[in-house]
Order: sequence, then C-alpha cells, then structure tokens
Amino acid sequence: MSKFNKSVLVGIITSVTLAGSAQAACWTPAAADAAHVRDLQSRLMVAALRCVKSEHDVLPHYNRFVRDKKPVLKLGNGILRGHFAKGRNKKQAMKHYDRYAVSLANKYGAGSGDLSECKTMKDLANSAADSDGKLSSLVNISQFHGLSPNLPGGRCGIVIASSEN
Repeated sequence: MSKFNKSVLVGIITSVTLAGSAQAACWTPAAADAAHVRDLQSRLMVAALRCVKSEHDVLPHYNRFVRDKKPVLKLGNGILRGHFAKGRNKKQAMKHYDRYAVSLANKYGAGSGDLSECKTMKDLANSAADSDGKLSSLVNISQFHGLSPNLPGGRCGIVIASSEN
C-alpha cells in the first residue's frame, strides 16, 4: 500500500471515528427530556434541603414528588444512564452519569442560600407531585419554570427525509 493510500485510509478512519464519537455525545430527544426531569428533581432536592427551616418547607412536598413519581424518575434515570453508556464500559458510563447528576445539583446548591424562593419551590414541588406521572408532563413543568439542563455535546441533529416527485 502506498503512503498516499495509507494516509487516505487513516483520514477516513479518523473521520468516521470522530463522527461516531460526536454522534454518541449528542443528546437525543428522549435523553434531553430525561435530563430535564433529572434537572427538575435536582432543583427540588436542593430547595428541600435549603428551605427546611423556612416558613415554606419544601421537604414534605419534595418527598411526595419522589415517592409518587418514582417510576417515571427511574425511567428518566435509565434513559440518562443509556445516554452516558454510548461508547463506554459500564464503569465509565456510571462515572459520567454520576458526574452529570452531581453537576446539576451543584448548579443549584452553589446559590446564596437566599430563602426568598422557598414558596416558589414549594409550589413547583406540589405541581410536580400533582402531575399525571408522565415524563412529558414533568418536562413541560421543568420548561415552564425555566429550568434548562446543560447538554454537553448539544442535541443530535434531526434528519428530515424527503422524496422528489
């Protein structure tokens, strides 16, 4: 094989590998929805801890949310684990999932400790707990309240098929 052919072959393999890595890192609609739900859960968890001594204790409402929505929370976490499993072994996948989940909680935990948001968070926890238990409903609640999870690698591109007539 000539040097030129080897260079072309290496270039093609590198391009395919990089494209596959980029594609694996992007967020499918299902993974992005699961990230919204995990972000909502993290937001409420931090508020429950922060507001426990306030006039608007979030903890009982957060606990009801987690208890009543356990199946959909498990579903979302499974989707997230699947997202982080792409191209990784089980140990690496869990490490990336854990790092992501902690980053969501840290985003909210790094705040000033201001208790002025406790009533809003209590209402948010009630809204989430009272929802119908569908992943899409929790995503809508998350988006309505302006929660926006970080999606490293961005959303996956959408391919639209068309046919010429």
